[in-house]
Amino acid sequence: MTMNALDKATAYLNRKPHTEKEVIDYLVRKGFGQEDASAAVNSLKEYGYIDDLAYSKMYYVYGFEKGRGTDRIKRELVGKGVDRAVIEQAYDELEDKPDEYEVAAEIAYQIVEETGKKPSEMTYEEKQKLQAKIVRRLASRGFSGSICYSAARVSVK
Repeated sequence: MTMNALDKATAYLNRKPHTEKEVIDYLVRKGFGQEDASAAVNSLKEYGYIDDLAYSKMYYVYGFEKGRGTDRIKRELVGKGVDRAVIEQAYDELEDKPDEYEVAAEIAYQIVEETGKKPSEMTYEEKQKLQAKIVRRLASRGFSGSICYSAARVSVK
């Protein structure tokens, strides 16, 4: 392993935390061989600079703060190369998990408010279109189908 790969990885991590896969991919893109990249990452893991479990916990908190659902957060972590078992362990070890239904319902009510009309003033067709819009928006944020439909139904009553 060249110190250059380790230096480059350290500089990359100094900007913001990254997963093991992200660091390896970064080093390979920068022209380092897979062997050098893996060796640099292993050294950084030994010193605790790369920890996919801690990263996943932090990412859940960040995602929840942004109003994202668990499904989306999990998909994004998989996309960042985190092992599914690590993702599940991180979720299980979280102390503060928001009630996803409450978060989804709050977002749904905001969408209803954006229309400027009360549901009681809407026609059946307008309510149906609004419910569909709410479901799409919540699904894009990563909430489960049942939560999307429940929150949409309740907010448009």
